[in-house]
Amino acid sequence: MAPTTFIRALADSHRASISITTAFAMTMLIGAAAFAVDLGALYLDRRKLQGIADAAAMAAAGRPGEEQAAAQRIIAANCDCGIRIAVLTRGTYTADPAIQAEQRFASGGTSPNAVRITLTRDRPLFFGSFLTGRPDSVIRATATGARRGYAAFSLGSRVAAVNGGLPNALLSGLTGSQISLSLMDYEALASADVDLMAFSEALRTEIDAEVLTFGQTLDTQVTMPQVVSALARASDGRAATALEHIATRALPRSLLPSRAIDLGPRANSIRVDAANPVRVNALSLLRAMLSLGNANRQVDLSLASNLPGGSGIDVALMIGEPPAHSPLIAVTDTQDVIVRTAQVRLKLDTRIATPIASVHLPVLAELGSASARITDIDCRPDSSEAVSLGVVTSPAMLAIGTVDSADFQDMQRPLDPKRARVVKLPLVTVDAEAELVLSDLAEKPVAFSRRAIDDGEVKTVSSTGLVAGAAKSLSDRMELHVNVLGLGLNLNALTTVVGETAALAAPVLDDVLADLTGLLGVHVGQADARVNALRCGKARLV
Repeated sequence: MAPTTFIRALADSHRASISITTAFAMTMLIGAAAFAVDLGALYLDRRKLQGIADAAAMAAAGRPGEEQAAAQRIIAANCDCGIRIAVLTRGTYTADPAIQAEQRFASGGTSPNAVRITLTRDRPLFFGSFLTGRPDSVIRATATGARRGYAAFSLGSRVAAVNGGLPNALLSGLTGSQISLSLMDYEALASADVDLMAFSEALRTEIDAEVLTFGQTLDTQVTMPQVVSALARASDGRAATALEHIATRALPRSLLPSRAIDLGPRANSIRVDAANPVRVNALSLLRAMLSLGNANRQVDLSLASNLPGGSGIDVALMIGEPPAHSPLIAVTDTQDVIVRTAQVRLKLDTRIATPIASVHLPVLAELGSASARITDIDCRPDSSEAVSLGVVTSPAMLAIGTVDSADFQDMQRPLDPKRARVVKLPLVTVDAEAELVLSDLAEKPVAFSRRAIDDGEVKTVSSTGLVAGAAKSLSDRMELHVNVLGLGLNLNALTTVVGETAALAAPVLDDVLADLTGLLGVHVGQADARVNALRCGKARLV
């Protein structure tokens, strides 16, 4: 048969066409099966592996220092199928919407708060092995877990001195009525802690607003008796009795508790969590609330003292409004929240009788706002720096001098002391002046261990320019100017008396200044910091 005839006959032949078509179809069928079965199974296994990776990442992030073991336990509990940890990276997660999502995790950091984990698993192929020539395929899944702990911290929490009648005088001035508590009452208040959440719940009951969250409760205008009554409800024992006594005598001045308290992530709470209290010193919280009720209002105190000649000390006190968005106590999980003490002005008007003349010694003190912020939270159980704060002490100005009443009461205007007349006789006058300025704006680190937090430890941060005995330092620096019949003369005897009188009065004035500022929660050249609570919280996927 001619070749062309054979080819034409072969082309026209239909024998075995089914077999040829079936052979091609089977190849396509096997490919489709590989695609449908293998890829479907791979997808399901990949989803399962992702779920295990998610759980492992959260477990690892929730156990700082034990990340590898925590992840392994999750893997073992879910699947005995050859899952391996390919990568486990400790790092820091920053929850900032301004940062692109994939860049919010950064490996390393001084106190890692997140873990990124990659799991792999060999998954056998069925039909796909015919096409790929491999018996299995490697699947992988990556997840990132982050832990956002929060801490509560405050300034001015030192247990205040309770010497003499100063505490009663100050509380009487701040409440607007006569307060008479015993030394044991003050010691009970100074040593008692209350849960800030229990106080918020008690205040909610006091104002009959059960539908409000704790944050909304603190953001409601209330009266001083309501606040102190709520504080008494949240306390017990002798402290509660003392607070009830104060509540019944406090004037009904209005205040907004949220100006001093920022509940942060706990603001939406509606119930007290006894397992996670935020403990605050009862006297500190009382002091903060009374200060709010008296902001920018002059409080006058008259104090007996052991000055020579049996003279006393008159004190004029001004407490400024807390700076905007700067509470005295804060619960937060970020480094952006700053707590500040309120600005305080004091005018100590002292008269001391001497054999030659009566010496008038006016001492002015202006204490600015100390501040603190959280710089780090380290949730490792063995960490000696569970919470680290950056603290700036308050600037201070102390002077022997005088200011006009209007200038003293205007907290927006800085004090400008003028020379004071300390002795006035028919023919002789003596003027005096001295000034001492402390300004240390450097942020100082202070760290709290878990034990220190649990024990309610207060740490004092001091200015590098701190002076021991402000009044003593002023008396040493005092410049005297004597005038006789309008002529500037130097009368040694009189100036000696004034200098010796100021030196004798200085220790007493220093005690009064230290006790009064201590009761107010501010100190010359110092700041008292306390971490009131630490909760590392549950990890979550990010």
